[in-house]
Amino acid sequence: MSHFLTIPINENGIILDERFQEELQTAATDPFGFTDVFLYSHGWWNTASSASAEYNIFSLGFAKALQGLVCASHAQWPKIGAAFQPLALAIHWPSMLSENQDSVVNFLEATSFFTMQQRADSVGRHAGYSLLRLMIERQKAGQPYRFNFIGHSFGCRVLASALAALAEDPVTAGKLAGNEFNVALIQAAADTDSLAPGQLYGKVQKCIPNLRMLVTTSANDTALGRWYPEAQRIAHLFSGPIEAMGSKGPTGDLAIPVDQRFDVTSAIVPTFTGRLGVANLTPLHQSTAAAYGGAGNWGGQHSDINLPQIYDMLARFFGK
Repeated sequence: MSHFLTIPINENGIILDERFQEELQTAATDPFGFTDVFLYSHGWWNTASSASAEYNIFSLGFAKALQGLVCASHAQWPKIGAAFQPLALAIHWPSMLSENQDSVVNFLEATSFFTMQQRADSVGRHAGYSLLRLMIERQKAGQPYRFNFIGHSFGCRVLASALAALAEDPVTAGKLAGNEFNVALIQAAADTDSLAPGQLYGKVQKCIPNLRMLVTTSANDTALGRWYPEAQRIAHLFSGPIEAMGSKGPTGDLAIPVDQRFDVTSAIVPTFTGRLGVANLTPLHQSTAAAYGGAGNWGGQHSDINLPQIYDMLARFFGK
């Protein structure tokens, strides 16, 4: 059977649940036979209550898409066939100045961009990495996990930072031969070249075996297309504005072919089989803009991710 756990983490990347190691140990033993570990991370500007609500909405829609593929064909989607038993772990990190939604300090939330950007990386490098290491150390002999990551916005930084820290740990990285890592970065609030060698997450693609990564982009994402470069201009006074991965896609000397065959508006979503892929959500967002109200939203359709087509795309990505 599947199970869903929420992991509270503070601003220093410390897991607040003192019993969490015991809970993971329980999950790694019989009668549980988890084949997959899903790790979710929300983005900026979420309290515990709003993050919980978003996780509930997303996980139900995504689970429905996964179940649809299982019912359609076990042979076509072997990774989510009859033996598929997932353990879902949802990270909640303090992505607002105050968890109290009525706090006056939250009127200054827009000024906390760089604070939350650095906090997301810190949470990933400490708590995210520790979580991965614990799961790898506790997995049953001969039964390695498939790790499936889904991050949104700054949540992509949390997950990418966790993987970067894992890639820099030669002891734990040496135990990854049997594991698979499938990473979906939805509208990533990270620089376009951050996956390139020498950059913030440059060791992830090079040092972690059996890794597949899917990055989504959208021209309707005003938060990343307009405001992210403006914020980065402040930090990079003597260079041009840095564009966001969730707006323009990954760039730099990646030395890895980028697969762009996903089309979420088509009746049949092509199967992604490469190591690094990009899915352009612009046509989908354009078709849903009126209902979403993106034209009047300062962030555009940055958070317009709870759509059946996106759930289906992710299910197919993780199913192969």
